[in-house]
Amino acid sequence: MFKDFLNKNLPIKSQAKYVEFGYGQVEPNHLSAQRNAQIYAQLPANKDIEILENGQFVKYDYAANGNGIGEVNFTGEGEWMLVYNEIKLYRDHSDGSKQWDCEFAMIKDDYQARVYSPYDWEHTEVEYGGRFWNGVDDKGKTYKLINQTVSADQGLKTVTIAGRVYDVDETGKFTYDGNEYTLDSNHQVANVPVKYYYDKLLTDVPDIYEANWTNDPYHKLGIYHEKFMESGTSMVPRVLKTMIGDLYTTNMINEETLAVGDKLSPSAATKGILSKTGDDSMIWQVVKVYTMPDGQKGVKVMRIK
Repeated sequence: MFKDFLNKNLPIKSQAKYVEFGYGQVEPNHLSAQRNAQIYAQLPANKDIEILENGQFVKYDYAANGNGIGEVNFTGEGEWMLVYNEIKLYRDHSDGSKQWDCEFAMIKDDYQARVYSPYDWEHTEVEYGGRFWNGVDDKGKTYKLINQTVSADQGLKTVTIAGRVYDVDETGKFTYDGNEYTLDSNHQVANVPVKYYYDKLLTDVPDIYEANWTNDPYHKLGIYHEKFMESGTSMVPRVLKTMIGDLYTTNMINEETLAVGDKLSPSAATKGILSKTGDDSMIWQVVKVYTMPDGQKGVKVMRIK
């Protein structure tokens, strides 16, 4: 049977006792987030979370890691959020049928997200030290002076300094910037003060046809860097804010047996999985006991607190 195949071969098993095979599922009957848009998918899961199944609950902890670099975890402040990821399964079974919904869970090893934000607000644009776009530096100089070793070109008749070529006479002498130098036995001269002139790449005259004209190169060139996710994080789950009165069908419950009227809640101890011994910060009541679409046992739950 397919049930036995999954139970035997899935390398990572479901974390919930009520799941008979595969992973936890959510069948949305009446979830407010599908109407009020309180759906969140911007924060990466904590680096220690290896798997998130649909029907788990997590904390959407924006304050984690400091300065707005949040994460999804089981210990943050605030209300529990329902994990309800889009089911992405692409293989066909040998009989031609598609994979079942119960085969999907968000497993860390399957994801490699890197960028947290397209803009790194903690490391904003920094002016280049020594590169000046308007032809002068902050002291009014038009060049930077760098001491460097000058070597003779091939043939020993010229030297090239800052892109310009200078003649070398038969005694090994050349003149640069009004000063005379003599090549040594290695056809070199050390500590020559070389002038590198700044290019003037920008205009100071306003462009009458450009509403946002500026001679700021960082505005013009868009020089910025991404903000990367915290080290070790790689997946970003989709979570839903729930409301009193919401209903959904699930098997992602950490109990062996359930009956109508049972009250369930998530907790950090169960990694956000509903159970009878949760933290009672929110309460879901079993209102119907029946089956999931794939035939395994499931329950409909309603949020009453």
